[in-house]
Amino acid sequence: MSGLPQLLWPALADGALMVVKVALGPLTAAVALAYLGQWSGVRADDRLVRALMGPGAGCVALSGAALLVWYLAGGEGRQVLAWSALVNGLAVLMGALVATRSAILGDRLARWMVVACLCLAQMTAGLYGKGLGLDMSLRYWLLTAVAAASYFILVMTLINMRYRELARLRRQASGEMPRIDQAGLPRGAALVGKVDDALWRSARMGRPCVVSAIVVTNLYAHGEAAAQDAETEIVLTLAARLRQDVGFRNVVGLLHQGCFVLAVSAVQDPHHHRVVGRRLIKNLRMAVTVSQDPLALPFQPDVAIGVVHVPAGAADADALRIVNLAEQLALEASHLPVRSRQAVWQNQAPSQPLPFVAAAATAPAPLDG
Repeated sequence: MSGLPQLLWPALADGALMVVKVALGPLTAAVALAYLGQWSGVRADDRLVRALMGPGAGCVALSGAALLVWYLAGGEGRQVLAWSALVNGLAVLMGALVATRSAILGDRLARWMVVACLCLAQMTAGLYGKGLGLDMSLRYWLLTAVAAASYFILVMTLINMRYRELARLRRQASGEMPRIDQAGLPRGAALVGKVDDALWRSARMGRPCVVSAIVVTNLYAHGEAAAQDAETEIVLTLAARLRQDVGFRNVVGLLHQGCFVLAVSAVQDPHHHRVVGRRLIKNLRMAVTVSQDPLALPFQPDVAIGVVHVPAGAADADALRIVNLAEQLALEASHLPVRSRQAVWQNQAPSQPLPFVAAAATAPAPLDG
């Protein structure tokens, strides 16, 4: 589209170049759209993103193939290229929707991905305008060049930042990075504020929200510095496991030492809290290595989970009350004599008392898995 191939290879046939122009744009747009959905990490929680990643990207790819067949069958090049521009424009719009959706659900990196999508829109419009031979000013071409450079810089930076976050969490969850500052983990009033924000977002979108409290019943406070360091390593490792399970969009915080709080916003699956609870129990109860001594036994977390399911439309839900209720449920569940137990209060009316589920796992899993 930019005219660079013609400058580098003057003998390049116009027909072969038109084949590339017609097919390459939609096909690469489909791949980029699917990758954006994976990068955002909201596919499991959001129906719109699943639709855009699957059927949406598939339709873009099929449209590119259909345009190529149309051109090879004798279609007029300029007309086919105009339809290719339309398909690419729709793909850019879907990408912007995925990024915006991720930002609404709390992914801080997705805000910059929205900016990258705007740059991509300008780049796509400028390149297809040049490919179609439209008469545009020099300022517009300069704007297109700046948008293209900004897009690639932003995308590469955001991909690198997301990979670094995931790698850090993997190392921290496995105990390889125990000395990480806890400043990024909201506590106390800051945590309640973030939970309140998650409840507000869910109410605004008309979706339910799940608030969970996870207590580690065998994590005790000690006066010795070495014991405090071990507790810090355990807390950070468990926090990393929680963050891996719930993703970057949702709230993960520490109410107090040994009690985590999660707020999973805009959940669409009514049984999502049960699936999350089972997965969290399984992952959190894996052994944590707290000593470099090969003869030392790993720490086996004994966890209990209390879950408050806030229904859609509960605009006046009190975050502090919900967090306290979740903690109370977790403490009650920690005394259950069974490996897991659920008690469900079914009440879907927002004006009625909040329904909740209590789940616990009090019997430590064997060390051999």
